[in-house]
Amino acid sequence: MNRFIKYSCCIALIALSFSCASRKETVYQNHIPATQKKPPIQDSDQGSSSIKLSEQKKMIARHAVKSLGLPYKWGGNSPETGFDCSGLTSYTHKKAGIIIPRTAKAQFNKGQFVEKQNLQTGDLVFFNAPQKKGGWHVGIYIGKGHIIHAPGNGSKVTYGDLNHPYFKKYYMGTRRYY
Repeated sequence: MNRFIKYSCCIALIALSFSCASRKETVYQNHIPATQKKPPIQDSDQGSSSIKLSEQKKMIARHAVKSLGLPYKWGGNSPETGFDCSGLTSYTHKKAGIIIPRTAKAQFNKGQFVEKQNLQTGDLVFFNAPQKKGGWHVGIYIGKGHIIHAPGNGSKVTYGDLNHPYFKKYYMGTRRYY
């Protein structure tokens, strides 16, 4: 009987070690809301031969992704202070060597018009902000219907889905700066 117990314990330990070794490690992705999956960054530079343009778009998206989880701060325009929506967009574009106006309204007025169906990574997507009289909101398009934006007080830089009812209802237009 004693030999049977030793044999059973040995088998149990071996089985346990194999089950732990084959278990997939859980990967936690910082700054991504639990209810959303991380959307892929899409480079939709179809037919373009401009390497610089492609690199600028990737750099805008890369800095937007690095900003995920940073706090919203009205008037904020750096990772150290936090961001408001237009501070995030002006910061990411500046990192790519593109200087754009500081406010969402001025960004909308100065950018090149883009049809919604022709969105590309790095384009800015603008919305009416009805909670503020004459308010504007802006996010950075990263592909496949997703933006990165600084939503407002008490929030953090996060992903947004252009199919969300709010974004559909208050969509104002898209602009490009490169």
